[in-house]
Amino acid sequence: MDAFVTILLVILFTGFFMRHLGRYALRFFVKRMANRFGADFNAFGRSGGGSKASKQEQPPNPEQVIPNSVGEYVDYEEVK
Repeated sequence: MDAFVTILLVILFTGFFMRHLGRYALRFFVKRMANRFGADFNAFGRSGGGSKASKQEQPPNPEQVIPNSVGEYVDYEEVK
Protein backbone atom coordinates (compact mmCIF):
# COMPACT_ATOMS: atom_id res chain seq x y z
CA MET A 1 0.00 0.00 0.00
CA ASP A 2 2.90 2.37 0.78
CA ALA A 3 4.42 1.73 -2.65
CA PHE A 4 1.09 2.53 -4.34
CA VAL A 5 0.80 5.87 -2.51
CA THR A 6 4.42 6.72 -3.32
CA ILE A 7 3.94 5.94 -7.01
CA LEU A 8 0.70 7.94 -7.08
CA LEU A 9 2.40 10.95 -5.46
CA VAL A 10 5.31 10.76 -7.92
CA ILE A 11 2.87 10.69 -10.86
CA LEU A 12 0.89 13.62 -9.49
CA PHE A 13 4.03 15.65 -8.74
CA THR A 14 5.42 14.93 -12.22
CA GLY A 15 2.14 16.04 -13.79
CA PHE A 16 2.16 19.24 -11.73
CA PHE A 17 5.77 19.90 -12.65
CA MET A 18 5.21 19.36 -16.36
CA ARG A 19 2.05 21.45 -16.41
CA HIS A 20 3.26 24.46 -14.45
CA LEU A 21 7.03 24.48 -14.57
CA GLY A 22 7.56 22.69 -17.88
CA ARG A 23 7.45 25.83 -19.99
CA TYR A 24 10.20 27.41 -17.87
CA ALA A 25 12.30 24.27 -18.04
CA LEU A 26 11.84 24.11 -21.81
CA ARG A 27 12.81 27.79 -22.16
CA PHE A 28 15.92 27.14 -20.04
CA PHE A 29 17.01 24.16 -22.16
CA VAL A 30 16.35 25.97 -25.46
CA LYS A 31 18.36 28.97 -24.26
CA ARG A 32 21.17 26.68 -23.13
CA MET A 33 21.26 24.89 -26.50
CA ALA A 34 21.14 28.20 -28.38
CA ASN A 35 24.14 29.45 -26.40
CA ARG A 36 25.98 26.20 -27.00
CA PHE A 37 25.51 26.40 -30.77
CA GLY A 38 26.08 30.15 -30.97
CA ALA A 39 22.55 31.11 -32.03
CA ASP A 40 20.73 34.26 -30.94
CA PHE A 41 18.10 33.24 -28.37
CA ASN A 42 16.02 36.36 -29.06
CA ALA A 43 15.49 35.14 -32.61
CA PHE A 44 13.22 32.42 -31.18
CA GLY A 45 10.74 34.96 -29.76
CA ARG A 46 7.06 35.08 -30.59
CA SER A 47 6.44 36.83 -33.92
CA GLY A 48 9.56 38.94 -33.39
CA GLY A 49 7.61 42.13 -32.56
CA GLY A 50 8.24 42.44 -28.84
CA SER A 51 11.81 41.23 -28.59
CA LYS A 52 14.97 43.23 -29.07
CA ALA A 53 15.76 44.00 -32.66
CA SER A 54 18.84 42.07 -33.68
CA LYS A 55 21.23 43.49 -36.21
CA GLN A 56 19.94 42.93 -39.70
CA GLU A 57 22.64 41.49 -41.88
CA GLN A 58 22.63 42.97 -45.33
CA PRO A 59 22.83 40.39 -48.08
CA PRO A 60 26.07 40.44 -50.07
CA ASN A 61 25.99 42.18 -53.42
CA PRO A 62 24.82 39.74 -56.08
CA GLU A 63 27.36 38.72 -58.68
CA GLN A 64 26.98 40.31 -62.07
CA VAL A 65 25.31 37.73 -64.31
CA ILE A 66 25.87 39.44 -67.65
CA PRO A 67 29.40 40.78 -68.16
CA ASN A 68 29.89 44.38 -69.27
CA SER A 69 31.43 43.30 -72.57
CA VAL A 70 28.16 41.78 -73.89
CA GLY A 71 26.53 45.06 -74.93
CA GLU A 72 23.82 47.45 -73.93
CA TYR A 73 20.22 48.13 -74.78
CA VAL A 74 19.90 50.63 -77.61
CA ASP A 75 16.89 52.92 -77.82
CA TYR A 76 15.80 53.52 -81.40
CA GLU A 77 13.10 55.34 -83.37
CA GLU A 78 11.34 54.07 -86.44
CA VAL A 79 11.94 56.04 -89.57
CA LYS A 80 8.88 56.58 -91.82
